[in-house]
Amino acid sequence: MEFSLLIYVLMAFCVSAITHYLVIDLSHKRGIFIDDHNSGLPQKLHNVPTPRIGGLGIFFGILFMAKDLMQKDLQLGLFIILCLIPAFMAGFLEDLLAKISPLRRLLIMSISGGMAIYMIEAVVTNFAIFSVPYWVGILITMVAIIGLINGANMIDGFNGLSSGVSFLIFTTFFITSLIVGDKEMAYINLVCMASILGFIVFNFPGGKIFLGDGGAYSLGFLLAVISIKMVERNHDISPWFALVSLIYPVWEVIFSFTRRTLVHRLSPLYPDSKHVHQLIYRNLARENNPRTTLIILPIVLLFNMLAIYFYNNTIILILISILFMTIYTIFYFVYSRREMSQVKIEEYAKKPN
Repeated sequence: MEFSLLIYVLMAFCVSAITHYLVIDLSHKRGIFIDDHNSGLPQKLHNVPTPRIGGLGIFFGILFMAKDLMQKDLQLGLFIILCLIPAFMAGFLEDLLAKISPLRRLLIMSISGGMAIYMIEAVVTNFAIFSVPYWVGILITMVAIIGLINGANMIDGFNGLSSGVSFLIFTTFFITSLIVGDKEMAYINLVCMASILGFIVFNFPGGKIFLGDGGAYSLGFLLAVISIKMVERNHDISPWFALVSLIYPVWEVIFSFTRRTLVHRLSPLYPDSKHVHQLIYRNLARENNPRTTLIILPIVLLFNMLAIYFYNNTIILILISILFMTIYTIFYFVYSRREMSQVKIEEYAKKPN
């Protein structure tokens, strides 16, 4: 990769880090952009007021995707940024106002998905073992983009978790782009990595600033669109490479939506405290916030290493994705039932003799 491009990557990191530093300083001095630790929501695990607009610094860093706007071979980065804006704004406005309904946010996310389909032709039609008509591919792509946006948001809540998972996935995309010789995608992924790193230095382990919906939505959208374009541009990469790389947030959103809708009879759009990362927090991490992230990230790293090694082997990638889903599901049912049993024991112990 050219040295001049690496300078832009370094600038992306610096802009992201400086923005987050300024947001933290301004938030505490002015009492703005603060996440209330007494709100009582199921994913609130912090004990002090904390700025919640970490997505702003990441977004500013991402702007370096658009380096050399007039060069045709780098226009993809510019178009991705343009498509990202609605999704980022949906989350950012929620971070600022906390008054935008889930349905309205969903509709705004759909604008980003539609723009990506139209402007950069990010449409999934080839699944290696079968293909679908273009119009079906549009529907699948829209569901995938919106789903991954929500998936990145669902795994948020612990210091460094959503950002760390995203960093590992973009690193996987970066390495694989280099393997197949796609320098433009390698640069785009490197900018994403640098922008996220400028956030992580303030978020993990101390949690001085949070990702917020704006940051989570942005990362989810970028993960979805970049994975689609990587497979579409490089025929050596199996479509199932994208699934294995993204398997944790993808299966999180599929499993959680199914669980909430079919088991608990709840709206899939509202948060709860029954995600796997929360089970890990309560049962394995001994309610230690950073330790929860340190337990999950090595697992994500392992599956992403497998994705890199088998990037062009569809059958093995399918088996790897099934393996992850099986482990995740078994873990969930074992520990959720254990918690339910413990609650029943505690309730029984409280009953008068």
